[in-house]
Amino acid sequence: MIKKSFPIYYEGKRMLWPTGVAVWGAGGFVFLSGTEGQTKAKWVIEEGMAEQTRLSLQKLKDRLEDFGTSLENICHLWIYIVAKEFPDGIGGDPNFREATKVIGEFWQEHAPELTFKRNPPPSSLIGISGLACKGQLIEIVAIAALPPLT
Repeated sequence: MIKKSFPIYYEGKRMLWPTGVAVWGAGGFVFLSGTEGQTKAKWVIEEGMAEQTRLSLQKLKDRLEDFGTSLENICHLWIYIVAKEFPDGIGGDPNFREATKVIGEFWQEHAPELTFKRNPPPSSLIGISGLACKGQLIEIVAIAALPPLT
């Protein structure tokens, strides 16, 4: 399977995110439901954006592996960040900055190819006022390619 991201250039400078990704020879695709920072064993929402982000990413990794694929095969992410308002836009929100830091650390540990300076998956960042349960601060949705059928 070949997966290639296409970079964005703005005023001659390469941005940290791609315009999209093209996949050739995939064995199909996995469309995952959102992963959140909630501990299923206790149905407890973890405290703080950093911990919720880590747990959400770990769930994402585990679910992809359950389907026979991996983080490296992510084709697109949707990242939902909760706040009452975004006066400086979502890019200026402290929760977003904290989530971005954790995502970078997680990629570095589990999928170095996805680090922001190398080849991150295309993503959509969406600021919202709430998720399914009170206290949830982040939810991540993904589509990933499956390896070719043999």
